[in-house]
Amino acid sequence: MSTLFDGVRLTLMAAPKSDRAPEPLDLLRVFVNTLDYPAGPDALSTADAASQWCRHHGLPPVSNQRELQRLRGFREALRELFFANNGEGDPELGWQAMQSFLEAARFAIALRPGLRPELEPAGAGTERAIAMMLAIAYDAVSAGTWQRLRACKKSSCRFAYYDHSKNGSRAWCSMAVCGNREKAQRRRSRERSG
Repeated sequence: MSTLFDGVRLTLMAAPKSDRAPEPLDLLRVFVNTLDYPAGPDALSTADAASQWCRHHGLPPVSNQRELQRLRGFREALRELFFANNGEGDPELGWQAMQSFLEAARFAIALRPGLRPELEPAGAGTERAIAMMLAIAYDAVSAGTWQRLRACKKSSCRFAYYDHSKNGSRAWCSMAVCGNREKAQRRRSRERSG
């Protein structure tokens, strides 16, 4: 699956349709899931691995260790916001953690005949990659789709998904896995205390 963004074709990872967000918003979901949280395999484990992932997804490559740390920090700030979108965590603290990325992002306004104005990411390297993803987030907030980007309610999972449920109430990456485990844990806890 691919989409055109910023003049570059983005290739997005295959995922169950129930998890995917509308394009190009799905790039943010895929980006957050580059780490099998909390300490599993990480597609951004090294600058070379991160560069390969970025190129594959139409983003500028990572040049050095500092840029790699910045990109990982941005990923975790997004994860916190997705977790807050699921009613967990503190949305205000999540947006505060995002502040340094928002302040560093540079944009131009693209005005094209017959189309609405768009944010045009500027800069180079990791800062441009982050600006590209922030432009997608901006559009999602404006369109009202941002709140449906979520991280699994199970704090040891936090897998990112898009909530397609009619009433916006999906809480788990998978009811069969995290949802059932959480319910079983709560039941055992009630039985012990009762």
